[in-house]
Amino acid sequence: MLCEGAIAAAAHWEGVRLSNYGRDSETTRDYHFSGDIYGENGEFAWMLSDIYGHMENGNLYLKHMDFSLESMEPTFNWWALALYGDVVSEATFNSLTAIEDFYSNDSYTGGTLVEHPSEFYMAFMVSEVLLENYCYVAGQTWYGWVHVAIDETLEMTLLGEGIDLYGGAVTVGAIPEPSSGLLLLAGGALLAMRRRRNLRCYPPCRGALSAHR
Repeated sequence: MLCEGAIAAAAHWEGVRLSNYGRDSETTRDYHFSGDIYGENGEFAWMLSDIYGHMENGNLYLKHMDFSLESMEPTFNWWALALYGDVVSEATFNSLTAIEDFYSNDSYTGGTLVEHPSEFYMAFMVSEVLLENYCYVAGQTWYGWVHVAIDETLEMTLLGEGIDLYGGAVTVGAIPEPSSGLLLLAGGALLAMRRRRNLRCYPPCRGALSAHR
């Protein structure tokens, strides 16, 4: 359901929660990321992402389940590979190496190659979901990063995380990495202007999905 009444006294988030699924397979794994984000003016968004990892010819590939087109209320999360020191913001996110999106009926083959899975960074973009004129639109958007490691059994471990709670730019790994749940105010007190981008309509409106890459 839409959490239109979620009002927070101050901008904060719960940190990133990571779960590993599919341990019965030696070549595939599902990585589930979650965590609620609260803006200082009552904005709310949830990180709810499944990233599918699989081995092909000795290489690790990742694919991101795109929930922005689900028949139920969508989740506006997008992911990309990043490097230490990258500045992640509205202006730069699309220049990163996007983790390939896939949908429920798509093939699990292929995806985005991870060259050094033993330790790497990913950037995320998470947007508030609003319902306006029977259309789902994105409101406040937040940018952040995670530092992760994947071992030889494909188990992923969360090493660090960061976010700018005011919608501004965040620098990947450039400041001490907080433990889960610790706030990282990398952007100071900048309050980004709230944006509206048509993404999903009910009934479906063809052409309403704007490019997010």
